[in-house]
Amino acid sequence: MRIARKHVSFYLIILFLILSLVDIVREYGSGESFNHLAFEISVCILAFFGALYMSVNWLRTKEKLHSEIAEKLKLNKEYLEWKGRNTEVVHDLQTTIKKQFLIWELTPTETDVAFLLLKGLPFKEIAIARGSSEKTIRHHALKIYQKSGLQGRNELFAFFFEDLLNQNP
Repeated sequence: MRIARKHVSFYLIILFLILSLVDIVREYGSGESFNHLAFEISVCILAFFGALYMSVNWLRTKEKLHSEIAEKLKLNKEYLEWKGRNTEVVHDLQTTIKKQFLIWELTPTETDVAFLLLKGLPFKEIAIARGSSEKTIRHHALKIYQKSGLQGRNELFAFFFEDLLNQNP
């Protein structure tokens, strides 16, 4: 059985506790002083409560992790179902957005940056994704806004999605 690294300290405390108890019994039999035995018993009690605390904390963390994983799986399932139902609509929307970018005469780089802006990525993440500096991405964004006649990211997003999101079912 493989012991996880994160549990090694817990098992070491348990081993220490067992060895300490054996030592206490041995020293009691050999007539060790009460003060010495009391000190060792105190250390054992502290080790026991430390191991207990670690166990409870580990179980809570494990439960939280399982809960988060279940939530992520649920969200992923919902996303995949939504995507499956709306693949054609999403493709049509992407095509429409690309056509508008051509009307605005965006370069291929500006088109990529514009899509990443629409996805809501911050400049820093866009720079990392594109392998360029944040300053360069800000420059591309400025050119996108100039060519489109829009004032910024919010207007860029609203240009494509405002009417779509304001529809009443």
